[in-house]
Amino acid sequence: METNRIWVALRKVPGPKAHWLLGNLDDVGTLEDYLEGLTKLCQAYPNMFPIWYGITNPTLVLSSPLVAKKFIKPCNTKETVVQRIYKEWTGSGLLFTNGKQWSRNRKLLTPGFHFDILKTYLVVYNECIDILMNKWSKLAVESKPFEVREDMSLCTFDIILQCACSTKLNPQAEGFRHRFLTACHENSLFVEARAQNPLYVSKLIYKLTTEGKKFYSNVHYCKQFAKEIILERQADLENQDGINEERKHLDFLDILLTAKDSDGVGMTLDEMADEVITFLFAGHDTTSTSISWLLYSLASNPDYQKKCQEEIDNVLGDRTEIAWEDLSSLPYLTLCIKESQRLHTTVPLLGYTLAEGMTVGGVKFPKGMDIEVPAYVYHHDSRWWKDPWTYDPLRFTPENSNSRDAYVYIPFAIGSRNCIGQNFAFQEVKAVAARILQRFDIATNQTTFKHIPGGVLKSQNGIWISLKERK
Repeated sequence: METNRIWVALRKVPGPKAHWLLGNLDDVGTLEDYLEGLTKLCQAYPNMFPIWYGITNPTLVLSSPLVAKKFIKPCNTKETVVQRIYKEWTGSGLLFTNGKQWSRNRKLLTPGFHFDILKTYLVVYNECIDILMNKWSKLAVESKPFEVREDMSLCTFDIILQCACSTKLNPQAEGFRHRFLTACHENSLFVEARAQNPLYVSKLIYKLTTEGKKFYSNVHYCKQFAKEIILERQADLENQDGINEERKHLDFLDILLTAKDSDGVGMTLDEMADEVITFLFAGHDTTSTSISWLLYSLASNPDYQKKCQEEIDNVLGDRTEIAWEDLSSLPYLTLCIKESQRLHTTVPLLGYTLAEGMTVGGVKFPKGMDIEVPAYVYHHDSRWWKDPWTYDPLRFTPENSNSRDAYVYIPFAIGSRNCIGQNFAFQEVKAVAARILQRFDIATNQTTFKHIPGGVLKSQNGIWISLKERK
């Protein structure tokens, strides 16, 4: 009955004709062509339109941010097909849990991202960046182009492991790639491919495939890895007879272990494991992607790079370590980060499920209908951005931003289900970029790129830069 109501509502909205079996998969094309195909559909239907990802998966795409404002409600949930697949892997962490559990856990975890706690992480940032700098100094001598995202992934994983869990595994060591990172990389690819195949949406069918067996093996490993981290910390706390005040302000995992709701109930081991998996995965993948695209943006625009370096030199002087107070003194670098996150949207697509019925544009849309918010399209829409494919940090000066609608630029989602770690992530991006730019000039021979969607925005042929030590 619910599915029938959704179909009836969506047929009242103009959109591309759907094939009786494949839906609109031909319209959006393969994963490599998806963003281009989706953009063309958004241009053809500039407010909203229905799309069928296979005939059993209808979705309303909100091609205008002004229309999206009418649909985004605090009560909306995350139950789309892609989100259900991710949830099989990451569990019921904040990204994909819903209702009372999400509200409870969001409230419990929010204190872990207070600025007083974020300040203490600068020590970790600097230590991890030092390791990266030592590795990159050899690459600077060779002056050969290299794919940046692999090293950046190791660095941000190192940071999130230590900041979130006070766990030091030295993942940046040469020749070492932690199995958790491999599992994340493999499962991200599996999710993207699975979402394109209507048959594989079924867990029963997918489990029988070679990819499915590897996917669920990775799921099992990630769960065990997270539980080992939690149980080891729990044992440490018991041996220490609790945590002192200094320790409490250093570790996200401490908050997981000690937080209790108004009824005095804490989180279960499985709940904590889901949050650890979520934060380790999302916390390293999004920031590594964001930093990689930023470095490419500045390598492609040396004049902006030089201005960033001049600002960084004025703030840091001869110091190599960056302090918390320095981050607020880098306004031009901040502009460059925001513009890079616009041009190379880290999380290109957002999905929600209506938790209540609503009427928009004269059409009654029922509870349970999936909506897609194409942040990538918003960020490249000439209705909101002049010359949208030009890298121009000055778009984000206060005078150029004041009149811009908040929904036009949503790098960390928007509303009550925005990214809880956005301040952590942004300060990390700024700290890592500042240290790199202080030491190196960055160049690139890569003149073109092709954006590939997924959990995060990838480049079809990688993101390539070269380094030279600054004099």
